[in-house]
Amino acid sequence: MKRLISGVLTTVFFFFGAAIVPANAGQAVSEKKLKIVVGYQPLTPTWGATIVTGAKLWKPYLTNVEVERFDAMSGMPLVNNMLAGKINIAYLGDMPAIIIASKSEMAQTRFVSLTDADEGGASTIYVRKGSPFKTIKDLDGKVVSITFGSFTHRFAKVVEAREKVTFKFVGQAPEVGLTSLQSGKVDAWSPWPPYGDMVAARGLGEPLVNGTKYNFDSLRGIVVTKAFADAHPDVVVGWLRAELDAHKIMRERPDRAARIIYDDWKQYEVPLEVIKKEFAYKTFPDEITPKWRLVLTEGAKFLIAHKFIESEPDLNTFIDDSWLKKAASIPSQME
Repeated sequence: MKRLISGVLTTVFFFFGAAIVPANAGQAVSEKKLKIVVGYQPLTPTWGATIVTGAKLWKPYLTNVEVERFDAMSGMPLVNNMLAGKINIAYLGDMPAIIIASKSEMAQTRFVSLTDADEGGASTIYVRKGSPFKTIKDLDGKVVSITFGSFTHRFAKVVEAREKVTFKFVGQAPEVGLTSLQSGKVDAWSPWPPYGDMVAARGLGEPLVNGTKYNFDSLRGIVVTKAFADAHPDVVVGWLRAELDAHKIMRERPDRAARIIYDDWKQYEVPLEVIKKEFAYKTFPDEITPKWRLVLTEGAKFLIAHKFIESEPDLNTFIDDSWLKKAASIPSQME
C-alpha cells in the first residue's frame, strides 16, 4: 500500500545542485525538488518513520522533497521492493536489514542509522491467560509460534539454549500466531510489538518471559540504496537530521510521540496506552555503536546457521554512519 504524504507525485527526479549545504539554524540541507519513496512496516517498533512523516519533520531540511510512504505488513516486501529499485529509504528490522545486505550482488545498500533499539523488552514469549505453563521449563517440548527468520525466532533459540529446553516451532505471522494461541493450536507465541502488548491489554494472553533476562538486544534501522545515496547524499543527510529530531521527541516528549503513532495506526485499533507502555523499554540511539553493530553480526550468524542466507554479508561496508555524522552536525530546526 502506497501513501502520499505531501504534494503531487512527480515522475522524475529534478533537482538543483548536489552539494550538501552545511545548514545553519533555519537553513535547508537541500533544496532539490524530487520525490522519495520511504518503506515502512506498520505495527512494528520502527517508530522513527511514523514520527518523521506524521510530524513532517523532514520539511525544514528538505524543503522541496515530497515523500511517498510504501507500507507493508512484513519486512520482506520492503526488501524486495528496495532491491527492485522501488524504495529509496527503508525502515527495517535487524533481520530484514541483514537479508538485504546479503543481496549485494542484486543491489548495494547501506545501513545508515538506528531508529529504535532495546535490551530485551521487545522480545517476549506469551501464553494464554490462565495457561498451565508458568515457566519456560514448562514449555519444553511444546509448540511455540514464531515468525521464521525474525528476531523473535532468534530470541526463541536463545531461550532454548539458555534454559536447555526444546520447542516445536510453527512459523506464522504474528496475527496468525495469536489466532493459534487462542484456539489452543500452539502453547506459546512470540510476536514483535505491539501485538503482544495488545493481547495482554485485552486479557487474551500474558507474558511468560522477555529478553531482559537473557540480555537479548534487538534493533531497527534505516537502510538506503547506495545508488540513491550516491546521487543524493544531501537528501540522505537531511532525512537523518529529521530522524534525529524524531529521536528527541520520542525520548523527551513520549506523550506527543505516542499520539502521532496512535493516529497513524488508527485503522489497526492499537490502544494509546499500549503504545505509551512500550516507551518504558525502548531506546532511540543517535549513533551506531559497537553494541548495536554486534546485534547485526549475531543476527547474520543466526541467519546463516538456519540457512536463511548463504554467507555472511560484508557488514563493515554495509554499516555506514558517515551520513548520520554529518546530520548530527547540523543544528536542529525542531520547535
